[in-house]
Amino acid sequence: MKSKIFGVGLSRTGTTSLNNFLVELGYNVIHYPHESDLFAFNNDGGTDITVTNYYKELDKRFPNSKFIHTTRNKEAWLDSIVPYLERKRNWNMDEWAISNRTKLYGSPFPNREEASASWDRHGYDLYKYFEYRPKDYIKVDIVGGDSPRELLKFLGKSEDLISEFPHDNKLKRK
Repeated sequence: MKSKIFGVGLSRTGTTSLNNFLVELGYNVIHYPHESDLFAFNNDGGTDITVTNYYKELDKRFPNSKFIHTTRNKEAWLDSIVPYLERKRNWNMDEWAISNRTKLYGSPFPNREEASASWDRHGYDLYKYFEYRPKDYIKVDIVGGDSPRELLKFLGKSEDLISEFPHDNKLKRK
């Protein structure tokens, strides 16, 4: 059975940067994969909330996979995620995106309290699920400036291969 790499952080925690970092390392990972790609065998994994919502199923389907939890300062995340999702309210979104946001936040456009509760619940659930599996799970704060050394080591790569994470998809403020 093929093992994969999954980014299980919430949107706006460095998921695009993580995805680009993994691609730079040579992995065929998909940012915000659709269901058909998420459970397929023809890629090396995926990142963002479409993965986050299904990490337990993915863990069973792809044994020995690696799970990377991107995180950041919670208050800064709340300041980023709520307006980010609100800006998307009038976009033409497919049912997959709407159902994933609703499953995670309780609403496709959560308010600050709903997003905060989701943050806490998600972090706790990941901690409990992977509590005794340090070879399968790592928590990384790309936005806060963590070095990629520990993640490279976690992936079995040379710790000197890449000196810093890319910082992609920054929220543009008006």
